[in-house]
Amino acid sequence: MALARTMLPVTIATVVFAACSGGNRDHGTETAAIDPAARAADSAAHAATTGVLRVGTVMIGKRLGSENRIAEPTFQFAPADTVYVSVGVQGAPADGQLTARWLAQTGKTLDSTTQPISTSDKGNKEFHLAPEKGWTPGTYLVTLLLNGDSADAKTFAVKK
Repeated sequence: MALARTMLPVTIATVVFAACSGGNRDHGTETAAIDPAARAADSAAHAATTGVLRVGTVMIGKRLGSENRIAEPTFQFAPADTVYVSVGVQGAPADGQLTARWLAQTGKTLDSTTQPISTSDKGNKEFHLAPEKGWTPGTYLVTLLLNGDSADAKTFAVKK
């Protein structure tokens, strides 16, 4: 009898819960749902054009493709290769300067090039270097500065 008194409230609660669950209603689809990939693309496009001016994607390689993007990415080069760096600049439209500083393994600056950034710029900025006598085998560093502040750096190797 004590068991029946304990089970009666549980049984009633279960029946009430089942009755209130709504039967055959559609639970889980919204008619205005957005594709997650489209939402991510919209978010990335918004981030690229808003906020403070900043360096986005930086790629290094042996050859450039369309819109100054790296067509042959690598971090290993031969002594006769030209090293290309492609830099995406993102943020609110603003003028500025982007500098690539090429450093030898000894820390000596081999070259430093600055390009202006303007509000009308579209696409990536490109920097490249091919020393007249070729690269000496070793490790090198290209440092990117945005308006004089360090923004990114890439290390690459030259092998025989």
